Amino acid sequence: MKCILCKMCEARAKIFTEKHFAWLEAQSNSVAIMEQESDPQPVYQAYDLLHADPAESFKQLLALAENGSIWSMATVGKLFENGTGTMRDLAQAEEWLVRAYKAGSDYGLIWLGLLYQESSQHEKAQDVFRTGVERGFVPAMFYLAWSYQNSADWPQRRDEVLTLLERGSTAGDLSAKRFLANVMMRGQFGLRHVPAGIRMLFNFAKDFARLVEDEKATAQSETEIQPGFFSRLAAKIVALGRYSATTGFAVGAYRPPSI
Repeated sequence: MKCILCKMCEARAKIFTEKHFAWLEAQSNSVAIMEQESDPQPVYQAYDLLHADPAESFKQLLALAENGSIWSMATVGKLFENGTGTMRDLAQAEEWLVRAYKAGSDYGLIWLGLLYQESSQHEKAQDVFRTGVERGFVPAMFYLAWSYQNSADWPQRRDEVLTLLERGSTAGDLSAKRFLANVMMRGQFGLRHVPAGIRMLFNFAKDFARLVEDEKATAQSETEIQPGFFSRLAAKIVALGRYSATTGFAVGAYRPPSI
């Protein structure tokens, strides 16, 4: 039986994840990508099968991707990576994620970068994330900083990482804010940043505690509202894959970043 503290931590992690997904959805171009579909209804129908019949869902999504559905390309790539509804095939995962990324999908960009990062292809991962940063896609700032922090050239990239995380934090990225506070507090940007890191982590903890209380109050006073399509998709892919509490994504064989 889990202790009450474990249950409290799980509840807080769930809230953090939901907020992360909602924020990511708001930042991404998934709605615009879906609007490009000639007929989005088959995509929705295939998505709704993910839990009940993953194999049939995958079959339908693959057919849609082969017919040019950008949204389905990214999803098929992720399903190949997780082995959901099909055999796990990282070569196929890369192929479909590259196609989605080149077609402009933000989710394709993130998932392709993470795929490269896990296979220690750091330069490829950074090239992918950097394209997102260059066009102002805020979540890519966190992932590029994380990739630099986990690569051999970290000492030469510290100033850039600091700038990326500060930009992401200012834009409202909770993951970037938590990452920045932890790295500063541990002295990885130099000892002079340690006090600021401690203050930032303390402030983050207060803000997140307030967010948790607000979420509880909302749940008690309002009828639960279904999250958006893309938030539900991300949550469903998380449930079908393996999950990184730090990044907030279904991550296949990825290890959570050590921050």
